Amino acid sequence: MDERLAKETGADKAKRKVVVGVTGASGVIYGISMIKILVSLGLEPVVIVSKGALKVAKAEQGIDLIGAVRDIAKEVYLENEMDAPPSSSSALVKTLGMAIIPCSIRTLAQIAAGISSNLVSRTAINMLRLKKRLVLVVRETPLGTIELENALKVSVAGGIILPASPGFYTKPKTIEDMINFVVGKTLDALEIEHDIYRRWTR
Repeated sequence: MDERLAKETGADKAKRKVVVGVTGASGVIYGISMIKILVSLGLEPVVIVSKGALKVAKAEQGIDLIGAVRDIAKEVYLENEMDAPPSSSSALVKTLGMAIIPCSIRTLAQIAAGISSNLVSRTAINMLRLKKRLVLVVRETPLGTIELENALKVSVAGGIILPASPGFYTKPKTIEDMINFVVGKTLDALEIEHDIYRRWTR
């Protein structure tokens, strides 16, 4: 960890938290990678996992997502834990923001409609209320009119819509390179410094 981070006060460390929602869209590996990279950067991920994400992780990665995430992050919640700290805006004031990665179309719709039916959508809506950074890494294609309208609503409300679209100008050689590009873009949107992908230069 950076020496500067090690010298920070308790109040400063509270500002090093980043909320990560992992929902039931394809691409749960993006969320796992995001959590790992945040920890490597000396940040503290506050992770919320949906029921759908548990099923997708089992199907795509063959893993127990909760177990895998708890091996990395200290603070992990299930979407039905509505009394968890992220459900209150008072617990989110000092966070750097929230990324839902990947973000399911259902989660996008709930946030767009202001429906706090689980801890992921409730936390995201709290972020918008506080004018904090909220990044939705939507992993779906094609997108229909309804999804695009919901994305527009969230964008107008202050959220950032970041499709999980790997760039190829970085000349990726592995799947990890492509994952890092999307995670890196998500970190950029949260204004978190990193060097996990090669930026565009002329």
